[in-house]
Amino acid sequence: MTVSGTIKVTQAGTRVQASHKGNVKTVVFKARSDNAGDVYLGGDDVSSTAGMTLSPGESIQFQLTTPASTSQFWADAVSNNDQVDYIGSA
Repeated sequence: MTVSGTIKVTQAGTRVQASHKGNVKTVVFKARSDNAGDVYLGGDDVSSTAGMTLSPGESIQFQLTTPASTSQFWADAVSNNDQVDYIGSA
């Protein structure tokens, strides 16, 4: 089963949790190319100093040993309304 979604950071500096769309073993996150600045991806402690930095248009793929909920991922951003899209599969 393939799942997908978007994390929208409406207020810069405020981390936002991905919605639970299903459990995934492989997931790709991509910062939108029209984002105004960097976004940060990580767990519930993600911030500009703790997490993976994605510049506009960049992507990262995670391969997990055990399936995990998409809600285990969080994003933060430098600029208001920047977004990260994701797609994954079990």
